[in-house]
Formats: sequence, structure tokens, C-alpha cells
Amino acid sequence: MINANTYFQIELTARKIRQYGQNVLKSHGIDITIEQWLVLNIINENESINQIQIGEKLVKDKPTISRMVNQLEKKEFINKIPSSTDSRKVELSVSKKGKTLIHKLYPIIEKIRFSGLSKLSKNEKDTIKVILEKIRKNLDN
Repeated sequence: MINANTYFQIELTARKIRQYGQNVLKSHGIDITIEQWLVLNIINENESINQIQIGEKLVKDKPTISRMVNQLEKKEFINKIPSSTDSRKVELSVSKKGKTLIHKLYPIIEKIRFSGLSKLSKNEKDTIKVILEKIRKNLDN
């Protein structure tokens, strides 16, 4: 039965987290998806990162990352800067408008994270982390 499948349970939980997060952002009038937030946050933490590096960090394909980057640029949350070393690439940085959004979003994102984990003990959180890391390592081989 599919509901008993561990992978299905992991995917179902991930979807529920994204759905909950999206609803919280929408309730605050924020016009950004959870996926776009992840991209924006990675750019913020890694100035001058490129789309390939973002895709590697988020385990997303090039077209998906490209689409999100274009949406963030259209909303003026990020800037594309031609690479000084490779004319085929662009480096990404967060705009002033993007920095303002990030500052506004951090407490909201923390609320989202807290809501899902609030009734778990530290030991349970640590156990989940270890198990998920093992699953990822198993899939790397």
C-alpha cells in the first residue's frame, strides 16, 4: 500500500511543508514561492553564485532554476551580472529590494520552520536529521 511506503511519506511531508509555507507567505501578502525563497536565500548566502551552483545546492534541474531566477529578476529581487571570467555565465546577487524582502521574510520563515517541528524533542529532531542524511548518502552511491 502506497501510504505505508517510506518514500511516499517523506514526499508527502515535504509537500505539506511547502503547502503550509506557501499559505503562510500568502497570508502575509508576500508574492514569492517557497522555492523562490530558497533560491533567493542561497544567493544571499553565496554572493556571485551562478545558476549551476544553485541547482547543485537545491538538487534542481537547469530549466527549473533558470525559470525561478528569471522570476526573481523580473520582481527585482536579484541582479544578474555578467561573469568576469566566462561570458556565457552570469553571477547572481541580491538587490536592495531583495535584501528588504529577506529581512521581512526571516521571522516568517522561522515561524514556518517552528510550526512543523514545535512538538518534537531535540532528540527526535536529531534522529530525523541523521536518518535523512543516511538516506541521501545511500542514494549517492
